[in-house]
Amino acid sequence: MTKFFEALANVFRIPDLRKRVLFTLGLLAVYRVGAYIPTPGIDTNRFAEFFQRN
Repeated sequence: MTKFFEALANVFRIPDLRKRVLFTLGLLAVYRVGAYIPTPGIDTNRFAEFFQRN
């Protein structure tokens, strides 16, 4: 278990790797927040009905 924490600490010691990991986590956060924003012009009832049929 300590090797896991050492590896995690190494991620934040290497600047390029830290930048890539934080960028990826940022993209995931934006994606998750965007999933809750309704799209204008889409009837959510028909959208849900479409996916229930498939």
